[in-house]
Amino acid sequence: MNFLRQNSVNKLRILAQIGSRAITTAPPPLVSAHQPAHPVAIAIRLTDQPADPITRYDISPPVNWGYLTVSDMNTCIIERFGKYAKTLTKGAHYLIPFVDRIAYVHSLKEQALCFPYQHAITKDNVLIVFDGIMYVKIVDPLLASYGVLNPLNSAIQLAIVVVQTEIGKIVGKNIYVEYSTLHEKTMISINKVIKDWGLECIRCEI
Repeated sequence: MNFLRQNSVNKLRILAQIGSRAITTAPPPLVSAHQPAHPVAIAIRLTDQPADPITRYDISPPVNWGYLTVSDMNTCIIERFGKYAKTLTKGAHYLIPFVDRIAYVHSLKEQALCFPYQHAITKDNVLIVFDGIMYVKIVDPLLASYGVLNPLNSAIQLAIVVVQTEIGKIVGKNIYVEYSTLHEKTMISINKVIKDWGLECIRCEI
């Protein structure tokens, strides 16, 4: 009798010890109730310009398969054994494979070239932020091919430098007064240079 009573007491003690323990299979909380959660920092990049705003305007020349059709308002520069051979205009043309190479393809249409936001300093050290667009067309495909590398991209870089130079000649308080003549001065300065590249600037807006 005493043996059964002793076993019952031992079982009760074991159950009491098990009940006092917190047994759970749930994973521990990520954030403690007594510990405030840390704020999450989110970085947002705001931009209205592409990563590379100055894109290539060149047309990739096709492979010479012996026959070439040139569309209207386009022109192709042909090289033979590494030297300039002829300029092809619209129409169908026969070429010699492995001898003639289609080196350059140009569009004779008027093209709009945009340049991204740039900074300029006026004569009295006032910071000016500007962007612009200029309308250019190729008037001499031969010069556009051999006069400069990437003529349209070079024209964009030239326009940026010219505008910065012209703004540097103006006093900050007169910027709106001189703005009407800024386009004309810029276009004249650009055309003096790009004529050697086979280009012509029709108009420029800043």
